[in-house]
Amino acid sequence: MPQRQRIDLADVAAAPNLSAALWAAARGKHARPDVAAFLADAAARLPPVRDALLAGRLPDGGLRCFAIRDPKPRLIHAAPFADRVAHHALMRLMEPRLEQALVPTSFACRPGRGVHAALRYAQAMMQRHAGGWVVQLDVWHCFPQIPHAGLLALLERRFKGSALQLVRHIVHAHEALPGSGRGLPIGSLTSQHFANQYLGEIDRFALAHPGCNGHVRYMDDVLLWCTDRSAAHALAATVAAFCDNTLGLALKPPRLAPVRAGLAFCGMRLGPRGLRPGPRRRRAWAVRWRSLQHDWQAGLLDEGQAQRRAEVLRALCLPASPRAWQRAVMGAGFAMEAA
Repeated sequence: MPQRQRIDLADVAAAPNLSAALWAAARGKHARPDVAAFLADAAARLPPVRDALLAGRLPDGGLRCFAIRDPKPRLIHAAPFADRVAHHALMRLMEPRLEQALVPTSFACRPGRGVHAALRYAQAMMQRHAGGWVVQLDVWHCFPQIPHAGLLALLERRFKGSALQLVRHIVHAHEALPGSGRGLPIGSLTSQHFANQYLGEIDRFALAHPGCNGHVRYMDDVLLWCTDRSAAHALAATVAAFCDNTLGLALKPPRLAPVRAGLAFCGMRLGPRGLRPGPRRRRAWAVRWRSLQHDWQAGLLDEGQAQRRAEVLRALCLPASPRAWQRAVMGAGFAMEAA
């Protein structure tokens, strides 16, 4: 087992690391007023961030809470830009060790992976185990459920040094319910990595089970492949008990099905014969297509703008190639292939 990596607060607050964290936090957000103001006066605004990090805390510590529906209601907690710089400074040093601890079939919050890679791998597993059964597990209210004590114990097995003071400060700064000792704020870079690391315990446990013939996880969505129905039931029950008794996490009722029946995963429909967008993604595609067609016909877009919006539409359905229903929605409009 790899040794614990030492990270000290001085390493997190070092000028080269802090400068790199600033530009990582600002990537793609230069036009936002708070980001533009920070960048314009970075020489004066970075020292307070450095001082806070050296003290083992965040420079601001506040969170702006708002609700979204994407597609289900969620509470997002947005950190001030100075805190996001601090998050990046910490994760730049922690991420390589966290990456080592994850299994190859975990795809969320990892460089070079992501949802498309997860879908392609899951589709390959559906074809490989076409005669078997698949178990689909989902953690109930994942981020609000993460127990602080269990998460910190796990991170302390990976790291040592004074930077753990900052890690504890970040974890304890948010609770889903006051006094619960649980919960990570959705919308934070540290939350994504910490939750992913904690859920990695499910991966190792499931893969060590003799009834598991395959595995893929994208954040809190887990797929496990088995030879038959009885093996699927046994595996689902064992993993659910491990999550409850060891991790302190509750799972939604597991979904078990023969592979030939297919399943929904990450907005797509997987089956032995192919990969296609699920109903929600098809509806989103149709709405955006009609909006694009309307703006084009009204002369609100030039060719370059139409091209960029068409590329966004194409990406919405990747890695599937659902040409037939796209053509049915587009009707007599200008062809997707020409855009």
